[in-house]
Amino acid sequence: MRTRSASTATASIMKQPKRKREDVEDSDVKKATRGRGRPRKTPRSPPSEAEEETSPTPTSEMQLKKSSSPVPQVKVEAASQQRQTEGSPSAAKTLSEKKYAAWSKHATSSPYPDFPRPTPEECRTAHDILERLHGDVVRENFADPDAPSLEYPYVMDALVVAALSQATSWANAKRAMKNMKAVYGSTFNYEAIVEGGMDKLVDALRPGGMQNRKAKILMRLLHDVKERHGKWDLQHLFNASDEEAVKEVVSYWGLGPKCAFCLLSICLKRDAFAVDTHIYRITGLWGWRPKDASKELAQAHLDARIPNEIKYALHYQFIVHGRQCPACRGNGDSKARCEYKVALKEVEKKSKGCSPKKEEL
Repeated sequence: MRTRSASTATASIMKQPKRKREDVEDSDVKKATRGRGRPRKTPRSPPSEAEEETSPTPTSEMQLKKSSSPVPQVKVEAASQQRQTEGSPSAAKTLSEKKYAAWSKHATSSPYPDFPRPTPEECRTAHDILERLHGDVVRENFADPDAPSLEYPYVMDALVVAALSQATSWANAKRAMKNMKAVYGSTFNYEAIVEGGMDKLVDALRPGGMQNRKAKILMRLLHDVKERHGKWDLQHLFNASDEEAVKEVVSYWGLGPKCAFCLLSICLKRDAFAVDTHIYRITGLWGWRPKDASKELAQAHLDARIPNEIKYALHYQFIVHGRQCPACRGNGDSKARCEYKVALKEVEKKSKGCSPKKEEL
């Protein structure tokens, strides 16, 4: 088990710190939720990912109704049967097994053994430069009371935060969680979330965007954790190996290796390097991974190449750089000035200047 601070993880279990959860008063919740959202149809159970991709459009449904041919009807019935199969527990188990198998194949080594970058020296140089450029901003982010760091000593809470942070900015995730607090009394009031139902959760998550998918993921997670463990508690993962923790996280619908690595690094204090959109983009620009590498394979490669002692800090330095650099941010200008590259050239010049000349060798 790779860990940054085993004592920290153990202490968080033994001390059982008082949970920072707001008292939920029914009257306050009713006031906060009164008048929110628009009337919606009766909620239905979350569909599988495949169902979202194959659901017929309204236009195609109208065409099928108008057609008198029996062939489209057969197709509709076949599609319905397929969706039922994909949404079944056995199908979900198969999907989670595939996700874990894909990750475990490269759990301890790079999927690109012949790709030499980044070297340990490159990683440490990048860490030092980015610390000078963005260290203050990273520390300011962690000073935020809503920051995703040690504020979440409970694994279940940390996993919910990681799930809500998927495929979006931290600013959007915070907006969603802030509204959940207003609606439910706490972001982590799981009983109220489940009792409130899907439509209420969709409205609560709306300020952060992607509310439909986020609501499906969260509601399914709460259902599966309670069904599997009898309560909304994942503290046992503190004592699990990295492999065991990843296997459990990816077994939940909508959660993948990136979400598992965030949990490993931030909550469980393990030496894991999670790759988000910023990191994936920047490492591609810097040549730290093959250009055609998927996010999952890029994460496996970088986790194997980056020294353990700087993984945690470098993760957040990359994120801040990806937001602020005019050349490295999303839709950035490749001709814009990148302060990192400027500083890197200076480091390389000094390194060459200190190296012995050929005639001195």
